[in-house]
Parts: sequence; C-alpha cells; structure tokens
Amino acid sequence: MRVLGIPQQDVWGPERLNAALGKHSDVERRHPKLWLSSSGVLESIVNAGCWNRSEAELSAIAERAKFWVETSSYSEVVSLLDNEGVCVVSGAPGVGKTYLADMVALQRAHSGWQVVHVSNIEQAWSIIRNDERPQLFIYNDFLGEAELKLDAKSEAPGVTNFIRDIIRRKDANKRLIITTRVEVLQQAVLAATPSLQRIANDDTGRLLIKLSDWDEPTRMQVVLNHLYFAGLPEEELSAASVDRRLLSVIRHRSYNPYLIEVICDRFDAATTADDALSALMAALDFPETVWFASFAVLNLLATEIILTMATMKPGPVSIEMLRALVGDQGSATAWGDAWRSLEPTWVMVSGPPTARALAFAHPGCRDYILGRLDLDSDMAGERVERARMLEQFAELASASGDLWVDAGVPPLVRRAVIADAMKRRRGVVAEKIRLFTEQDVASSTTTEGRLRLLVTSAALIGLYGSADDSRWLTELVGEQIRDLVTIPASDGFALAVQLARHSPSSGLAEVTQRLATAAAASTRTVGDLDAYEAFAAEVTLPVVADAIRPLAYRIIMQEIDDLYDERDAQFVRDSAHDLQARASLYGHELDIDTVLEHADYLAQGR
Repeated sequence: MRVLGIPQQDVWGPERLNAALGKHSDVERRHPKLWLSSSGVLESIVNAGCWNRSEAELSAIAERAKFWVETSSYSEVVSLLDNEGVCVVSGAPGVGKTYLADMVALQRAHSGWQVVHVSNIEQAWSIIRNDERPQLFIYNDFLGEAELKLDAKSEAPGVTNFIRDIIRRKDANKRLIITTRVEVLQQAVLAATPSLQRIANDDTGRLLIKLSDWDEPTRMQVVLNHLYFAGLPEEELSAASVDRRLLSVIRHRSYNPYLIEVICDRFDAATTADDALSALMAALDFPETVWFASFAVLNLLATEIILTMATMKPGPVSIEMLRALVGDQGSATAWGDAWRSLEPTWVMVSGPPTARALAFAHPGCRDYILGRLDLDSDMAGERVERARMLEQFAELASASGDLWVDAGVPPLVRRAVIADAMKRRRGVVAEKIRLFTEQDVASSTTTEGRLRLLVTSAALIGLYGSADDSRWLTELVGEQIRDLVTIPASDGFALAVQLARHSPSSGLAEVTQRLATAAAASTRTVGDLDAYEAFAAEVTLPVVADAIRPLAYRIIMQEIDDLYDERDAQFVRDSAHDLQARASLYGHELDIDTVLEHADYLAQGR
C-alpha cells in the first residue's frame, strides 16, 4: 500500500464494500451496475419465480445489462413510479425504451418485486393481486409497434381503467410501466375514440426520452461500452477513444443506441479501431444499409421465416406455427439452423425448449421487411398468395395503409405496392378470407372470439370483396347471432359498423339491426359507449338509440361516483366536464357542481 500512499485500513475489500452498500440501499438502487454484474442476482431472481420470463430470456436481459449507461431517464422513471404509480415511456425507435424498462424491472425483481410482462390488458387484470405483494407490470408498445394496432380501440378503455386502478393502489405497491413510440402516441391523439384520446392526452407519469437530451460523455460511453464488450484489443480501444471520428459518431444526426448495438455486435478481437469507426460512420450515414447487408446474406429458409413474421401481428410467434405457415422447406436440422441464424440481429427467442417462439429483435426489423416488400411487387404479391391465416391479410392491409384502426387516425405510412398487390388479387384474397373465416369461427370457443373474427373479416371484405362476398358474410353473422339476446357490446357495435359499410344486400339491414340491438342490451361500460357512438356516427337506428339512452345515464353516473375515489384534482375536474358533455349527447342534463367542489377540496391538499 506504500506504493499508492494509502493506509492499509483505508483500503476496502469486497466484504466491506458490500456491507456498506447494505446499509445504504438507496446508493445501490441508484446505481444498478453495482449489483447487475453478480451472477447470483440472476440466479436468485430465477429461483424466486418473481418474473414471468424464462431463464434464457432473463439471461439475455442480464447480458444486455453490461452495456447499460445510466442517464437521467432511469432516475426519472423510478421517481415517477414511486410518486405516480405509473410511468408512460415514449420516444423515437431505438432510443432504449424497452431497455430502460428492463433495467428498472431488474432492480425491482432484485428487491423482491414480482415483475409481470403483459401483451394485452386482459392478461394484466387476471394477474394483479389484491394483497400487499409488490407487483410491477410492464406493457411494451401497448398501442402498437409502428402503427396503432388493430385492437387498440377496443383495448383503450381497459388500459385507462387499469392505469387508474394502479394509481389508486400505489400505496399497496402496484406499479405500471408502459412504453410506446412517440409517433404512435401522436396517432392516438387524432383518434375519434374518446378512450384513445384520453390515453394520449393524459400526462400522468409521462416521460419522453429524447436523444437530444443526452450529453456527449453519455453518448461516448455507450459507444465505448459496445466496443469494449465486442472484444476489441485494449490498444485498439485506446486508439478508438482518441480518434476524431469518435466525435463524429456521437454527434451524428442519425446517432441511435440500437443502431450502435447492431453494428458493434459484428465486431470481434480481430477488429481494429479503424475498422470499427469506419463501419459505424457508414452505418450512421446510411442506416438502411445495416439491414440490407444482413438481409442479403440470409439463406432462403431464413428469409422466408422473417418475411412470414412480417405478415403476423408484432410479438412472439411459436416456432411450430411459423413452420406450418412457411411450409415444409427442408429437414428439421435445416429449419433449426435457419431460425438460429437470425439471432440476434433479426429475432429474439423466448420460451422453454419445448415451446420456443420468435419475435423481431426490434420494431425496425419489421419496418425494414415491410419496406422491402413495398419496393418489389412480385415479392409483395408472393406474400399475399402465401398467406394462410386471416391475421396475415389483416396485417398486410394495415401495413399497406388501407385498413384503418380508427376513423380519425390516418396511417403513419402508406405502402402503395403492398396495397396494389392486395387489390390485384381481390378474387384470391376474398376467397381465402371466406375460407379462413369459416374455419376460425367454427373452431372458436367463445362468442367474443367469433365476433372479433367477424369484425376483421367484415373490414377486409369491405376492402377486397364483392356483393356476393357481403352476402355470405351477412348469412354467417346471422347464423352466429340467431339465438343470442345479448352479445359483447363493443364487438357487436364494431361488427354492425363494418356490415353497414357494405353494399346493400338481402338481409343486411335486418342483421345489422339485430346486432346493434343485442349489443345495446349488454352496454355496461364507457368502452361500450365509445363503440356505440362510433356506430351511431355512421348508422341511424332510433330503436337502438332509445335503448341506449337510459343505459348511458347509468354508466355516466357510475363514472361520476367513481371520481370521488380519485386524488388528482385536475383529473377529476376534466373528467367531470367530459362526462357532462357526454351526457348531453344522450339528452341528459348533468349537474357536476358537487364533483367540482370535490376537485377544489383536493386541490387545496385536504
């Protein structure tokens, strides 16, 4: 110790450091890398069963943690979760929204919280507990990855209610992180659906990640971390750290953490500083070349896998289903080699060995594939002809810009070549839609499931079908609702709207009215009123309007009563005025003076 000039008693070993951290847990909490590097941490999380992810998935998250560079966003998320109960993280593609959520989740799991990833709001409602066990829910891309997802409108009321429930249960250690692309959130602002607008406009727990907020040292640390863990020799790392091109990289207009990660993942111990910085600059100058170069070297089977995935809903797809959709194109060995070759640039693998699933590693992967299809009419046409599920036609129609989620929300991207490929094959598309619809409806076990299939089918037939197609669909819907007095309101109204848009045909008006009447009979929630109002904007049926009027009053009055349980004065005030305006749509006058007094009481901190 004499060499360093430090007394021996002032040198702390691992045991003393860990003991000090144990006494100052706030320090450990603020600096995840103090504990993320411990292999025992991951093992304890897996053994505790406190995260609904496989050991392989947790290992992948922990592996990525070594690249972590803490920014102010981490402490902001933690603060919002503690103060609001909810954090909605938005930002541009590739800024690290999911990565940030995973790092916060690792910290919570390390502290004994149950971490729950959900892919739909029904799943969240089924898992939330009424006891004091700490739970953190994470819902990535809850509105959709690159566009508003097709079921965003029907899910919106449930998401709104879950957010309010989490806020009310904040003291019971319930938390929620939601991530979304900022442009998809802006789409929701334009929605005609009130529930979508409320989600988009509610500032509760909102955090926007902007790369412009990152200072140069932070950007540089991200790059150097990736170069270090790529295995570059120490002398090459030193050379890179003083190379003027490094400044050009971190100041580049296209600087993006995910892009940096993808490029650096290709480096190894043989990579020089010159190689690395040249590759980074080339990728930042022309980001599309990153995907092009990787796509060009894939074999035919691997290419077919990701082309098929691009026609599916974003999210994990079982390898078994993918193989059925791709078709028999080789041995089991060739199939396994093909999907494994897509890791980690194109896909991430989840699930146990007996039930593996693939998902795109990043939304940008799917964006690129859809962009490729939109440059090649033959390739786009082949996707249409190879589609083997109703879902694939719905996703292709949505990707083309022809199928809208909400009347007030135009698509972010229009892909004319894909749209043309669908329209030039109308006959084939309509016939396949009929076949898949009849198969799926026959195999569905719930009324709600069958109605949602019919809503999708009706929307697609409206785009690509003929009068004859409308007739068989009308007959099928009539068969499904013949003996039903009530049906799920949101789905019933949505299906009635789609049918009303079709060319008039025998029995169409009767089936539409029966649908709307049965849906009105089961109207119970604000989400149901959203669906009715979308229906009423296009179809005038006095008998249905008369049936809805008293139900709407009861629903609105229940919402008013629920406002007395809220603690956010501005939310109470805004909601009361919204409910008053909504009541007037149904011919009711609503006195909200008492609710506004409650809001004033809250504002005074009583």
